[in-house]
Amino acid sequence: MEWLCLDFINSDCRDWRGSGERLERLTKPEWWQYFSQKWELGEGMPTDPDLIKALAKLRSQMRNVTEAVVAEKAPDQQDLDGINQVSASVPTCRQITFQQTGGFQAVELVLAEGWALIMGKIAASFIELLTGSDLRRLKICENQNCLWVYYDGSRNRSSRWCDDKTCGNLMKVRRFRERQKNREE
Repeated sequence: MEWLCLDFINSDCRDWRGSGERLERLTKPEWWQYFSQKWELGEGMPTDPDLIKALAKLRSQMRNVTEAVVAEKAPDQQDLDGINQVSASVPTCRQITFQQTGGFQAVELVLAEGWALIMGKIAASFIELLTGSDLRRLKICENQNCLWVYYDGSRNRSSRWCDDKTCGNLMKVRRFRERQKNREE
């Protein structure tokens, strides 16, 4: 299962192989193009440094809350307040329409646009993830060089790595080599 908010959190990317290199995707036009198209957000890359700082702050707050959830601890109230502040910056109103079938329907209109709307959508996705899904499936890759945030879709929630073919295989090989080394000593 894919989540807008998890793609956004993972825009702070680490080299899962262990070089220690980090890639800040918030400043990469090609990442914004992928992200905007995938989630149908319609904006290009932010160019205002203050906006990039606000996006990075939102990402950090969401990451902190995710780490608390995974550790089964209470999140910091300041992080929750920051996420709620972004969510509150997207005003909406409900209107009623009459359907040809003779019934009424409530329609929610979003009264924001641009980056406020995009940040609001990211925050709303995170709020939906935390309130409407099985939090035991929200995980952080056990590869300490990766730390990718993902939603575990395995049948028994037993996934330990973001991807068995990359991090999973790497960690299994490392454990095997460590056991071989210990046998030789």
